[in-house]
Amino acid sequence: MIRSISSSIESFKAISFRPGLNVILADVTRSSTEKQTRNSAGKTSIIEILHFLLGADADKTSLFKKPELINETFSGTFNIKGVDLVVTRSGADDRRILLPQDGSPALLGISLRRDDKSGAQYVSLDEWRNLLGHLWFALPSNREGTEFDGPFAPTFRSLIGYFIRRRKAGGFGSIEKQNLFQHPWDWQVNLSYLLGLDWQIPREIQDLRARKKTLTSLRRAIKEGELGEMFGTSAEIRPELARTEERIERLKVQIANFEVLESYRELADEVARLKHRISDETLELASVQETIAYLSRSVEEEQPPPYAAVEKLYAAAGIELPQVALRRFDEVKQFQRSVTENRRRYLEQQIEDARSRQSELQTDLAGLDQRKSQLLKVLDGKGAFEDLVRLHEELATITSRAETLRTKLQNANILENNVAQQKLEAADLQLRLQEDYKKNEPAIKNATVKVDHVIGELYDDRTGNLIITAGRNGPEISISIQGGGNLGGIDMMKIFCFDMMLSEIVAERLGGPGFVVHDSHLFDGVDARQVRAALGVGAATAERINGQYIVTLNSDEFGKIDLADAPEIEASVLPVHLTDDEAGGLFGFRFD
Repeated sequence: MIRSISSSIESFKAISFRPGLNVILADVTRSSTEKQTRNSAGKTSIIEILHFLLGADADKTSLFKKPELINETFSGTFNIKGVDLVVTRSGADDRRILLPQDGSPALLGISLRRDDKSGAQYVSLDEWRNLLGHLWFALPSNREGTEFDGPFAPTFRSLIGYFIRRRKAGGFGSIEKQNLFQHPWDWQVNLSYLLGLDWQIPREIQDLRARKKTLTSLRRAIKEGELGEMFGTSAEIRPELARTEERIERLKVQIANFEVLESYRELADEVARLKHRISDETLELASVQETIAYLSRSVEEEQPPPYAAVEKLYAAAGIELPQVALRRFDEVKQFQRSVTENRRRYLEQQIEDARSRQSELQTDLAGLDQRKSQLLKVLDGKGAFEDLVRLHEELATITSRAETLRTKLQNANILENNVAQQKLEAADLQLRLQEDYKKNEPAIKNATVKVDHVIGELYDDRTGNLIITAGRNGPEISISIQGGGNLGGIDMMKIFCFDMMLSEIVAERLGGPGFVVHDSHLFDGVDARQVRAALGVGAATAERINGQYIVTLNSDEFGKIDLADAPEIEASVLPVHLTDDEAGGLFGFRFD
């Protein structure tokens, strides 16, 4: 229960709270304009001060780090297990929670530290959170070695957020999240704990989710080639490994049969020269053979001129050639015959020379070919020492590649087995979650009935349900009310119903903080009749848990509520009224 809040700021409007319903109103001043809101009145700041005193982080963007507030202190009196404890904290020294020297901390088993300079007594911020978690929610005061040790376990700060929802953190977005950026595991684990369900199962689901995320990132990196030397798929690796191992065996055989030949280089060079000579002489032989064929045809075609035909031609004409002319023809014929014979003898000599060269080339080619064959036979399976070294180097390289592929195959098998194993784990966890809900059906029924009662108090013409199901990704929690779903007034009332139910169940099971605090934004868009009904439900719930329902409202919206037959609601309005003028806000002054 909250007794009061105050500050070292002289103009701060200290607020004292009562048991039961507490309504804090923010008035609109006459000087307010259409553009002027009541945000500066300080309704939301009340929420922030309560969180600050209950161990919220105070980073550089915090309200309490502003220059106008950082050196000021804020105090709150909380009734914890029947003991009124005054708590003080400052933005300038936000890691310390100052506690009084009146003996009240000792009644709660709190061991205090003392500041050597100021003499002030305090506990660290972490100690304060652990203490409140233990006293209000039965969390261990020392988590080390317990089931709460390690990640993904319930924490005080996540639990208390459902009892003082913060609009600036997105606490009015859905029933299950008290923070817009709250991870699924966080609300699943913490709500399971508050409702009396097995919170270890959603914790294990989150552990699986984290491992799955890592595995997904790894597979994406493999697919994009970033880890190609370490991972791959077994289907891709096996064929390459088979080819590599087959190449290794061939190299081993080649090395085993390899002989080092000292004159390998000289013989290899001679083979190369022989190949060039054989090529050149083969071309020359072809040329010689063509020459022989050509000359042979020329010899066959070589004939003397047909002079007898001239003589016959004159005779046919009846002309008798003189003796002198006949002698002349004989001389020409004799000369021509001599020329023809000389040319034939020349061609025949040329043919003989060509055939001689042909024979030489054929003999030489046969010798060259025989020498080349001999050399190749000598070189077969042998080589220089450098070649043997090269073979060993190649074998070492390919063997290393094979080892890499074997490692990749092993990694791929592990990776693929993990994927399959995670699917089995997910199915098993869902089954365990379903079994837990069957086992804890009375707890779920208790929560469902409480939500039904609140919905019945709020609406005469609507019905709704609290739905808790065991999903594949963990618990799924929702409230359905006819006509809801547009983040309007009905959806805001879902949060109200949930928080009322939660406060009762936690009070019954764990003790709880003994209060629920709602900002006026929860009632944005809510009909005045439902606001009135909600205040009545809040008052009744506070009475049942022997605690408080604290709510901030705008005075004009409160004025729309028909209080004719509800004097207890009107009586719950606290004396402190906030306004949006220069000095009427919670702090008594304005600042950016």
